[in-house]
Amino acid sequence: MTAMKKQILQKALLLLTATTLVTACGRQRGFTLQGEVPEVWEGKSVVLYAVDGGRNEAIDSTTVADGRFRLEGELAAPRRCRGVIYLDPNDRTSRRTRVAFDVLLDSTQVTVHCDTRGREPHFTFTGGASQQTLQEFRRELAPLNDEYGRLFDRYVPTFYHQSDRRGGIELARRLAQLDTQILRRKIDYIASHPASGVSLSLLGEVLDHPAALARDTLTALFEGLTPVLRTSAPGARIEERIRTKRMLVGEPLPDFTVTDSQGTQHRLTELLRPGCVTLVEVWASWCSPCRDDIPYLREAYARYHEAGFDIVGISIDTKRDDWMQALAQEKMPWRQFNDAARESFRAFETGSVPTSILVDDRGRILRLDARGGWLGAELESRYEQQPK
Repeated sequence: MTAMKKQILQKALLLLTATTLVTACGRQRGFTLQGEVPEVWEGKSVVLYAVDGGRNEAIDSTTVADGRFRLEGELAAPRRCRGVIYLDPNDRTSRRTRVAFDVLLDSTQVTVHCDTRGREPHFTFTGGASQQTLQEFRRELAPLNDEYGRLFDRYVPTFYHQSDRRGGIELARRLAQLDTQILRRKIDYIASHPASGVSLSLLGEVLDHPAALARDTLTALFEGLTPVLRTSAPGARIEERIRTKRMLVGEPLPDFTVTDSQGTQHRLTELLRPGCVTLVEVWASWCSPCRDDIPYLREAYARYHEAGFDIVGISIDTKRDDWMQALAQEKMPWRQFNDAARESFRAFETGSVPTSILVDDRGRILRLDARGGWLGAELESRYEQQPK
């Protein structure tokens, strides 16, 4: 072979190698999601949504054929996605006519299998680097979560049905310790795996946690991630939420207008008494869990009010008669106001009751979901276990 032919062959091999590498790199961006579902779902529509960017973004769709489906696409970074199988082509809104599963997708292949032998369809996953890593992390947390579930099953009858406040508060303390351990595991994983899509997914869970980490802590966790994750669609969404979220420990209690029983309007922050730790309790006459909490709130108020504990009740009842009847029945000695327009939902970033927020003497958030035994533990630590 002449020297010229050797040079041509070497160039061709280099070009082929380069082309192969480019093609391989390009394929790394692509995902494949294969599904195995009951054949009775033949012809049903399947849509894959990315659900971690602030809105549901459809990224592929197909139909079930021979008990299988296949979805494909490209992702710049791992994404938390939801596959939805629509069982009724004429009704895509009712939960009864659709089946859904969540999966963490990256540039690898995932197979999802649906088992319908139980009361509800059950999905299992094989393959997928990020999905498998997330599942392994969940398995490691399972003992803590299982223990939490067992204790919580004891807490509800102890605190509410048996009115064993001491036992309920001690269970709440143990539950809080377990919750802190679970949260700490997630934080440690995020900090030690800055390039993992699992870290980005877990950061979203940490951001939604009732413990409500301080903004500086959340910001530091986010900034520790790689640029690829931070600039991805879910990364941008998390960054925005960290920047704009109001309900975080240490943040000022959001303000809005409430109305007293005489029809006079007040700004919520003006109702916080100087020097007092205040529970802001958003409730409704028709809310059974709200009413179940009132007996203990009466006990706590009687025990700690003179020491500096206060309560501001805010009803979201839209019918004044319902609100007034509940006030007459419950005989709550603390101040009561009405929020028929439900401004509290917007201000407190929630859509349900009861919403219980404990704030310090400067009007800054101490704890979210400050109910029952958790409130009792906080009040005991503050008012009964002070250093001599």
